[in-house]
Amino acid sequence: MRIPFLHKEAWPYYLLFAGVFALLVALMPDAGFDKYYWITWTQQIMADGLGNIYTNPEVNNHPLILFVLKMFSLFFSSPEAITYTSVNWLKALVLPFDILTLMLVVHVLKRTGNPINGVLVFFMNPAFWYNTVIWGQVDTIHTFLVLGALLFAERGQWRWAGVVLLIAINFKLQAIIFTPLILVFVMPYIRERGWPAAALQIAILAGVQMLIFAPFWLAGRLPETFQALTSRSIDHFPVLSKNAYNFWHFVTDDPYSFPDQRRVLGIPLKVWGVMQFWTSSAMVMMPMVLAVANGAFDNLRRNERLGTIFQVSALITLGFFLFNTQMHERYVHPALLFSGLFALLTGRGTVFGLITAGYLLNMEAVMRYLRYFDEKWLGFAIDYESIFLFEPQFVACIFMVAYIYGAIEFYRTFFSFKTSDMGDIGVKTGKQ
Repeated sequence: MRIPFLHKEAWPYYLLFAGVFALLVALMPDAGFDKYYWITWTQQIMADGLGNIYTNPEVNNHPLILFVLKMFSLFFSSPEAITYTSVNWLKALVLPFDILTLMLVVHVLKRTGNPINGVLVFFMNPAFWYNTVIWGQVDTIHTFLVLGALLFAERGQWRWAGVVLLIAINFKLQAIIFTPLILVFVMPYIRERGWPAAALQIAILAGVQMLIFAPFWLAGRLPETFQALTSRSIDHFPVLSKNAYNFWHFVTDDPYSFPDQRRVLGIPLKVWGVMQFWTSSAMVMMPMVLAVANGAFDNLRRNERLGTIFQVSALITLGFFLFNTQMHERYVHPALLFSGLFALLTGRGTVFGLITAGYLLNMEAVMRYLRYFDEKWLGFAIDYESIFLFEPQFVACIFMVAYIYGAIEFYRTFFSFKTSDMGDIGVKTGKQ
């Protein structure tokens, strides 16, 4: 894959991104949730070493996030120096991934022959920056990596696609939902090269994973690490929703405290959610599987091919966010990027607009960042409970409309590609 820096006409944008990075680092807003965890985990890393971090029962993140905290700890002389103010600088280590994402968007636009000023739909979008700059979370890291894995997979660079996706999963488990989509493009190459190629790929992935586990193995804490990763990342908040304004707000008035182990027809609600997610994913995955397996997908024009991949990625993310239980508000973050890329490549931006609105409203309704400016800028206090824009059911409706409209749009456009572009998909899939 060509390095984005080689696009000379993109340099003014890169300089703009660098300037914004410097400005945000200098004026980083002192806000964000989860500060307690970033502080205590970094302090323990400084005191006991990275390899022993999973002895803390509160640590439920995957290893590479803890690597970032280890890097962050190097800027402090003692654990006591990490306070609720200084921990705000952790954003400076995460923000580069937002910048790298913008640069990769420029690369995609350049590669597909689209105006690179399209990157401004993200650069000027407050929903794009909110997660890192305001909330202080790290979802931009695995989102960037998943985008890279998808681009590698689409170009047939299947070894890199697997490695990059594995790294993404080691940042955030949520990245695992893109594995089936990556496999759709990887499997034809593996079948072509046979089992030796598959075995080599598995060995490469295993080697990368063991490198990631190395600090915990060297500290003699590999069993604790495995136990933590298999038990703490799942069911940490066993409720219908953890601040995600999604489907479960139509089921009960208080999904934040409603246990997802409650049974309906003998099946826990959590399992119902998983089944809804996999059903929604299968609905958009099956046409892709059939087209790729029969070689028809390769006949699409580049914009249509990449656009469809991003469209499916956005719908998978939306389905994951809408139907699974225990969802956080920020888990829809990748859908913002992928729906935006789909809009830029195809000119169809309805889903992107809906996701932008829903994501920003959901994040602000939980974070309530505007309250910091009530008196100084607005002259009055914002009553979030009385403004219908922040009502969970209203925001959930935005996301549901985005998913339904996006799914309909996918089927309508996917099967309407011209025969010269797609091949006769009806014949190729047996629908003669």
